[in-house]
Amino acid sequence: MNSHEKHEGFSGQRLVVVPRPVLATAMSQPLLRSLLPSDAGYYPKARGHQCTREKGCPETVFIYCARGNGWCRMAGSTHEIRENQLLVIPAGTPHVYGSTENKPWTIYWFHAIGVNVPFYLEKLAVSREKPVVSLSGDVQLFSLFEEVLEDLQHGATLTHLMYAAHSLAHLMGTILRHKNDYWDGGNDARDRIVNSIEFMKQHLREPLRIPTLSAVANLSRSHYNTLFKHVTGYAPLLYLNHLRMQRAVQLLNSTHLSIKAISDQLGFADQFYFSRAFKKLHGHSPSEHRSRYLL
Repeated sequence: MNSHEKHEGFSGQRLVVVPRPVLATAMSQPLLRSLLPSDAGYYPKARGHQCTREKGCPETVFIYCARGNGWCRMAGSTHEIRENQLLVIPAGTPHVYGSTENKPWTIYWFHAIGVNVPFYLEKLAVSREKPVVSLSGDVQLFSLFEEVLEDLQHGATLTHLMYAAHSLAHLMGTILRHKNDYWDGGNDARDRIVNSIEFMKQHLREPLRIPTLSAVANLSRSHYNTLFKHVTGYAPLLYLNHLRMQRAVQLLNSTHLSIKAISDQLGFADQFYFSRAFKKLHGHSPSEHRSRYLL
């Protein structure tokens, strides 16, 4: 049995449900079958909110706690959901969730279907046993949740659903990025990494090393390496090489500088080392790149 408490709703709440026959038709469309929102809503300060689904939900449920606190019981465990955390309930999983009384949550939520949903869950590293993801929330997340909701509110034609599906894909990509941006050290540590990246960009010509970069971030070498990889997905010196190669492409495409001059500007020991590094990344030499892509 499914049950929802607080039937009279919440002041300012919004709710959209796509008719199921429309969903069935949409899932036959190649551009919609990968990821599609079936329901979406916004519940502000939802005191008394509670939902019980003894047989689970046919769709995967995503609930983003923008303010306050909530909870969820699933797979034999109870989980607390705090501000800037995302609760993910896999399809078909029995569950109960709701708002706390002392700090009622404000939530954006959607249900999602499609062949790519399991891959998003894998990237989020969520499961029935571990359903909560911490995000480094910002205004972009709120904007994208609003966009999905508004797209569905405009109608349930295939064209409207196309807009909603693409908005949801953008939202999911942003959620994944914010998940990677979050860690217990908070925004101060992330800002230090960002500052070191800006330092890299301004000193591409110099032979930068970890001691210099970690000093810029005011972090120990080991802590700097760990946090840098968490934020960017790269080790610091690999990221530095990535920046240098980006700059190399710009110079090759927009200037007539020689390969040696570009190599010198980017801090490489010699142009042959630069050419080998460029070819390893792009699959062709700097000269070949210039002949192919120079506008």
